[in-house]
Amino acid sequence: MCPGWRISNAPKIATVGFLLSSGIFDISSVAGSGQLAYNWYSDSIVLIFYMSNQIIVDGKAIAAELRANLKAQIAEVDLAGQFTLAVILVGDDEASRIYVQRKQEAAAEVGINCEVFSFPASIAVPALQQEILNIQSKEGVVGVIVQFPLPNNIWSQTREVTSVIDPLKDVDCLTHHALGQSIMGEQQWLPPIVGAVEEIFARYRVEIQGKRVCLVGRGELIGKPLASYFLNKPVVLSVCGRDAQPLADYTSQADILISGVGRPGLIGEAEVKEGVVVIDMATAYENGKVRGDVDFTAVQPKTSLITPVPGGVGPITVAKLLENTYKAALLQL
Repeated sequence: MCPGWRISNAPKIATVGFLLSSGIFDISSVAGSGQLAYNWYSDSIVLIFYMSNQIIVDGKAIAAELRANLKAQIAEVDLAGQFTLAVILVGDDEASRIYVQRKQEAAAEVGINCEVFSFPASIAVPALQQEILNIQSKEGVVGVIVQFPLPNNIWSQTREVTSVIDPLKDVDCLTHHALGQSIMGEQQWLPPIVGAVEEIFARYRVEIQGKRVCLVGRGELIGKPLASYFLNKPVVLSVCGRDAQPLADYTSQADILISGVGRPGLIGEAEVKEGVVVIDMATAYENGKVRGDVDFTAVQPKTSLITPVPGGVGPITVAKLLENTYKAALLQL
């Protein structure tokens, strides 16, 4: 190395940039990693050399860091064990029970009580609404979520079920009130699914301005919150249902592809372009294994960044849910 140059790790920074004598940095950032090379003998230019690679997001590690930070915040204000997240679980879906258990474990780790209220799949919607009203009125309950999916017999009435959640306790951001705030960019906290995406973008310096974003899925939990979020961002947005034909006409043009349908193998090599950022938010069980929408083995070689399933977006989303619960507690206690 020539005299005057200093090398340091610079994860997640891209292209070549210049530091002018005025102190202005001219650089673009995208997903990747590289090194910074500083020439301290010159007052005019600093070159940043970029070496591209393919990033696989470690959602478990990110979530662990978020939980540790949240635990410290809760302890600092002496609120550990002083407030409760209520989870409404309807039916006996095994996958839902597993997800709820993980939420309970994560909540206990940071100092949040997490109480599960289980109901049979046969419960009528008016009765379930009344139960939610009763639960959210309990002392110490600052957040209420309904575990999805609801049983098939009441799935079409999902909005009616979530509509009775108090907006101050709607930490999953599923009420009409929360969706309206999201569209206007005025929400008091981000939907956990959106918070997870934003966390990934921030950590890996994913530049979204002017990018083509394709969302596959229009559901209440993933599609609608993300669509509302991106409506307030400087992107070119496409939203596709799972049956859009041919799907590749939309997804293959995307710089950022986000899928949350729950159909394993929906996104294959033909559905993506080189260098794409892929966020797989789906979870489905196939042959006893958790899978996302994306055929990871086929798609990963073409990506600049990709989230695996499991271990990608899911743990981060749970951490963001707990962050929202803490924020709700600060408003209510």
